[in-house]
Amino acid sequence: MSRLTIAKLLKPARLLWRLFKVLASLLVLLTVVLAVATTFTVLRSGDKNFQPPELALTVNDVSKLNPVRVGQVLRPTSIADIQAALGATTGRVSIGGGRFSQGGQTAYPDSLHLDMRSFNKVLSIDAEAKTVTVQPGIRWRDLQAAIDPHDLSIKIMQTYANFTVGGSLSVNVHGRYIGEGPLVGSVLALKLLLADGSVIEASPNANADVFYGAIGGYGGLGVIVEATLQLEDNVAVERKVRVMAVEDYAQHFRDNVRENSGVVFHNADIYPPHYNRLRDVSWFSTDKLPTVSERLIPENKDYYWQVKAAEFVASSNLGKWTREHIIDPVVYFPERIEWRNYEASYDVAELEPEDRSEYSYGLREYFVPVARFDEFVVQMRDIFQRNQANIINVSVRHAKADPNTLLNWAKTEVFAFVVYYRQGTDATAKEAVRVWSSEMIDAAIALGGAYYLPYQLQASPEQFAAAYPKAEDYFALKTRLDPNNRFVNLLWAKYYPNNRDLLAQTKADLGDYYRSEEQTFLTIPEWYLVFQPKEYADYLAEGRNPSHFPFYESIEEYWVLYDRATAISRQNYPANAEYRTMLRVIGISTTLEYLAKGAYESSIGRFTRWAAGGEDTPEDKLIQQAHRAYSELIYDEPWYEFDFAGWGDRIWSETSLWGDHPLRKWERKLFFSAEFGFKSMYAKAIKYAAQSTYGETDKRIYLTAQRVTRNSIRLAREPEGVEMLAGGGDDFLMSVPRWGGFTETMPRFAPDEWLISDISGNHQIVVSLLGAAGADVSALAGSELFRSVLVSDDERERIFVLLAVADLTKFLADIAASKTGQLLELEHIFDY
Repeated sequence: MSRLTIAKLLKPARLLWRLFKVLASLLVLLTVVLAVATTFTVLRSGDKNFQPPELALTVNDVSKLNPVRVGQVLRPTSIADIQAALGATTGRVSIGGGRFSQGGQTAYPDSLHLDMRSFNKVLSIDAEAKTVTVQPGIRWRDLQAAIDPHDLSIKIMQTYANFTVGGSLSVNVHGRYIGEGPLVGSVLALKLLLADGSVIEASPNANADVFYGAIGGYGGLGVIVEATLQLEDNVAVERKVRVMAVEDYAQHFRDNVRENSGVVFHNADIYPPHYNRLRDVSWFSTDKLPTVSERLIPENKDYYWQVKAAEFVASSNLGKWTREHIIDPVVYFPERIEWRNYEASYDVAELEPEDRSEYSYGLREYFVPVARFDEFVVQMRDIFQRNQANIINVSVRHAKADPNTLLNWAKTEVFAFVVYYRQGTDATAKEAVRVWSSEMIDAAIALGGAYYLPYQLQASPEQFAAAYPKAEDYFALKTRLDPNNRFVNLLWAKYYPNNRDLLAQTKADLGDYYRSEEQTFLTIPEWYLVFQPKEYADYLAEGRNPSHFPFYESIEEYWVLYDRATAISRQNYPANAEYRTMLRVIGISTTLEYLAKGAYESSIGRFTRWAAGGEDTPEDKLIQQAHRAYSELIYDEPWYEFDFAGWGDRIWSETSLWGDHPLRKWERKLFFSAEFGFKSMYAKAIKYAAQSTYGETDKRIYLTAQRVTRNSIRLAREPEGVEMLAGGGDDFLMSVPRWGGFTETMPRFAPDEWLISDISGNHQIVVSLLGAAGADVSALAGSELFRSVLVSDDERERIFVLLAVADLTKFLADIAASKTGQLLELEHIFDY
């Protein structure tokens, strides 16, 4: 064969190859354009200036790890306010102050929450006797400002002055005061308001059992409404610092600190991550003039650099080395003489990070008899290093024995190991902290010590009983003073026997009972990808032009909902980074899809629709059916379960190749085949990845409910679609279908037959309604979060409402009965 002949044969191949390269180049260019357009669209879309509404009934603490939905918040200013509230209600009552406890000790779901911070007056000061009587909501810092002009100082308190006096009494705090012990040692008398509204006066000499039960009693007996405290002189104190090996500290303390009457404040900071060196920081009374002019640390001081330094130290071992060898030597080098009140007026703002959604800072505290210091340090070092705990500081304090309070953590003279640490906010990080903390508790108990109760409630009931052997006496007193168990918080929900959850083990065995509450917000943008296909299917079913559907506005709406939901979640809950990452991924892929589809429909699709005279072809009608089927399936099943390939086949098998408007027919066939063909392959990949990672999805969600009693008869049966799993006391554990089935099933719980106390362990939930623009929902239970206009109908709005789980059955009944005076439609209940 001649070369000429071969060249002629290869010529078509070369043309095809050139055409392929052109098409490949165009495809690459199109991909780049879509990627740039998607990035640009995502960056400019959304509602990044959204100011999340305050969740007024959500009580959280400084850690931001324990949001609790209460039923009502009362801010009393008098004893009469509290008495009236107790008389007007019959349910549970929780008590909060500064909310610096870190495990829900100030709140209980659906309770009447007494926010004591407005009950904050100084009632009397006796400068000669050095006593003061205060209301419990006053902060130590405000009390310091009141007594400083009298040259008086608080005898015992925490290092930081932001806490309320009532909260400090309830946990029986201690400080850095040498020669002192817990706060109870400075309390002369108090008044306690009981559940029946009566007020009892108590002191070490009168109603001593009440006195020693209420102090350190965590609000379980009643409301502390007044306290009289012993004060001390406000003297000048001089700082002296010494660095030493940890093994030298116990002897140093005995020889130089314990019996030294000149020492006012003392603590020793053990440096992580090696825990073999510490810095003794002691303040001695002195006649020298202070080097600091202020008598108290100014309020609203800027702590920008202190916060940044704390974050740097927490971020790595390099940060910890820098603190030990550079920062602290510089900070402690100068001579420093202050007033006692100045040194006692620290502000927690110097440690408060800008954001606690992804990382939070916490405290743990362990008490060990002074003679066992060296043994405990060895075990502590092993526990922290083996568990790779991110400890920032271990501050050693001293406390005298407290033999009298019923929940005494200082049964003997003790060293307190105050552990300051950083942790992630996800479930894995919480579990890691629980592990090392549990080991620390066991180590302290084995040496005759205890652990402190104001922190995360991760200790087992057995550990609690071992650390607090007089708890039975406390519980007996509570039964006498509070027979109806009205005063409850999450601490006593776990450890008070009368609050024992008879279904706890059954729930634990389920594994999937508990879900994160923030997901009722975070699922809002995810569910928009269910609402939007329904809106699109409705739009097509009305015979409207698919080329006119607002795809770009749909993109904007997704990111608006994303920004709003994540803002509310970030303000009130841990970050849930995994869920937020998933929302970003599906948001970006949806943005890409809608950009491509919107561009195509507004150009080629618009032209072929015009060519067909605006009429629907058989292909258009089949596409309408496909989108309706898809929108219905994804309410109850994952989107990747839809039969994209089957519908792609049907457009060829069920519609003719030729007929009226052939241009539109073929364009619809090819476009639909390409769209659903791609989605079919993508769905298979996503399904494989999801099942490989998570296994089979549990299609049930769980709740706890009680039958409503009418005339002493409980006749209600579980609604259709609900499965009764177990009963315990008045509680019934039930399972309900998830997703769309949840919204369909929950209205079957009649409010006069069932009271739902929690869903997946949560006590509040988000519901979306559809209604006319401007519809008034103020008469409904719950609070409006925000609303948005439907992209295809600007006369209708989607309204998002947050309500208590306990109010859900009545809320749904009111919507069904249109009791709001206008037509509102239940769209969805966001089931975590």
